Amino acid sequence: MPEAETTTMPPFETLDLDDLHGDLTRVAGMIADRIAHIADAPVVHPASHDAIVAAIPGDLPVEGIGVDAALQEVADHVAPFATRIGHPRFLAWITTSPAPAGTIGDVLCTGLNQAPLSFKGGPAATVLEEIVLGWFHRLLGFPEGAGGTIVSGGTMANLMGLTVARHAHFPEVGTRGLCALDKTPVLYVSDQGHMSIERSAALLGLGSENVRAIPSDAACRIIPEALRERIRADRAAGFAPFCVVGQAGTVTAGAVDPLDALADICADEGLWLHVDAAYGGAALLTQHGRSLLHGIERADSVCVDPHKWFFIPLECGCTLFRDRTVQTDTFKAKAAYLGQESPHDLKNTTFILSRANRALKVWFAFRTYGTAKLARIIERNMAQARLFHDLCTESPEWQVLAPVALSIACARFVPSAMAGAPHWDEAATDRLQVALLQRLEQSGEGFLTPALVRGRAGVRLCVANHRTTDDDIRMLFDLMSRFGRELAALGPEGLHA
Repeated sequence: MPEAETTTMPPFETLDLDDLHGDLTRVAGMIADRIAHIADAPVVHPASHDAIVAAIPGDLPVEGIGVDAALQEVADHVAPFATRIGHPRFLAWITTSPAPAGTIGDVLCTGLNQAPLSFKGGPAATVLEEIVLGWFHRLLGFPEGAGGTIVSGGTMANLMGLTVARHAHFPEVGTRGLCALDKTPVLYVSDQGHMSIERSAALLGLGSENVRAIPSDAACRIIPEALRERIRADRAAGFAPFCVVGQAGTVTAGAVDPLDALADICADEGLWLHVDAAYGGAALLTQHGRSLLHGIERADSVCVDPHKWFFIPLECGCTLFRDRTVQTDTFKAKAAYLGQESPHDLKNTTFILSRANRALKVWFAFRTYGTAKLARIIERNMAQARLFHDLCTESPEWQVLAPVALSIACARFVPSAMAGAPHWDEAATDRLQVALLQRLEQSGEGFLTPALVRGRAGVRLCVANHRTTDDDIRMLFDLMSRFGRELAALGPEGLHA
């Protein structure tokens, strides 16, 4: 009889690495070196998109190159192009310099790899989220029974708040859709509101045209009487007002709306009050901030971003709810494959199922530093914004565009103040602000973004950085003043050269 053929089984394979400890040690060294030398290179790398595409290997590998070679590619082709957000003169947007303890917490989060959609998927992660949300409840002054969820950032946090607001006022939409309504829902925010409010309205089927932009005053704060009048006009026109969004730190000027007045209007009109405190919420750690944000404790929902002024690495945002029941009524869902229900399942606090244990990095950073240290840095940042404001006020070459409420200062270089300068009209002066910021970015010494306040362009300095010194502020002021003078000497036509 012929011999039976023998079948060779392929070797059993896993994705484990031969020297994980050594690999992680190397990664830790790369991160630590990056942080230690964060100010030793330009804030934003000048390379073009095409240059970076050419540098980073982009072919889908059939056979891997191994962890050592992949790490070397990161060191050679990825890290050099990464914007130095932790640089002391990165003062753009409201993306803060991350605290190293938060970075450690983020590494731990990834390593533990929990799935806290259900309690069994992440028991410790679930409790950590409850603890962190509880800290924010106390910071806001919310009562027992408050709820919340940790999400990716302010845009998602605002969407969560408005989703629950819609459900609280129009619960039938959850089952029957917007066609169940006989009146069009409308919501209100100041003309300084964040773009995420209109985006949320679009995603919720409300329509961005049904977001009413209410005028703001000279300090960029919503005008309460204008809000009240618009609500009455909308009711008379057959609309269904349901929500007001207050700003606690507007994206352009850092203004804080009169939250108590907004809470009074919402109480009188039976509306939901959502407060976008993605940026300004951290100021509640300070006495000045608590005074400025008085009334936030009366909100129905609040957006707060730990990855902004709490110095937590991206991504991390929170939505806090005064009443947890309304939140869970909005999102509660059952699925047999998730197993037995637990009252602690986080899947019932948001529409997101798969989610990281973001609470760990907040918990770890807060445990490492304590809120008193964070408060001192936040107070210093506010003082540094006032320093820039004062420097601009004292200079004939600069025009202040808005008062400083938190840690954002907006000002405009005015070439017409220079003796013998060519004539500059308002439009040309607007273009000069952009050119000035481009010159600053190209120098590698700093990175700021433009502002548009009352129709006039300027530079926007946002100090949300634990490494920024007063000398950094003075250096940026002197540097931008010099660049402004050099550009002004070219004349308006020279900006196009």
